Amino acid sequence: MIRAELIKLKGSKAFLLSYIILLAVVLLEFATSAIFYRYSIDNLGWDYYFTNIVSLVNIAAGFISYYILTGHIFAREYQENTHLFMFTTPVTRVKFYFSKLIIIYGFIIVSLFLVLFLSALLGMSITDRPLTMAIWVYQIQVFAKMCVMHAMLIPIASFFAIRWKSIMVVVLVVCTAIFLDFIYKSEWYPWIVPYLLSPNERNATIPTNVSIAWLSLSVIFLLGLFLSIWTYQRRT
Repeated sequence: MIRAELIKLKGSKAFLLSYIILLAVVLLEFATSAIFYRYSIDNLGWDYYFTNIVSLVNIAAGFISYYILTGHIFAREYQENTHLFMFTTPVTRVKFYFSKLIIIYGFIIVSLFLVLFLSALLGMSITDRPLTMAIWVYQIQVFAKMCVMHAMLIPIASFFAIRWKSIMVVVLVVCTAIFLDFIYKSEWYPWIVPYLLSPNERNATIPTNVSIAWLSLSVIFLLGLFLSIWTYQRRT
């Protein structure tokens, strides 16, 4: 099933767009650092450079990229009517659901670490500052945590795609979530948690209750998972 999902994504515009959105963040920060000395790695250091990229991914670009892909994968079956054949096979709908979820989770992991390594390679081309092992270890931890947090926000997006059978509903959800990110910076709002915890958890520019932040993520993850599976099993 996973192989079949990968084949379906071959040549997909949504899949390509998801990568382009994240690539744009890297290129934007790279260009800013290369052109303006005030914002350069030489002047502000590697931590500032990576923090800007992480912040852009966590407050907007990541949601747009991953929700577009999620909406495409889950809503496409209904828009192309392939669900009529899919649901007549002996494979349970729950297995179909998790096969799609694994594809999205794999994309999140691969794309985020591509962002990390591409950012590092581009950064090293414009500075003589050493990229130390301590910086590498910390950034790997940051991006690994980002993988987990963004993954926990996917099931609720899949629910909207399954329930309304449309990628546009998911696009509307992500636009609303990003808008609220800028006005509601509370640990109880799960879509802002990736921004609050990574990398803010260390520099504490915004006071954050880490336990509440992870609790809100866990609640939306479990709620999204329950609603998605429940709806998927009842869709026709």
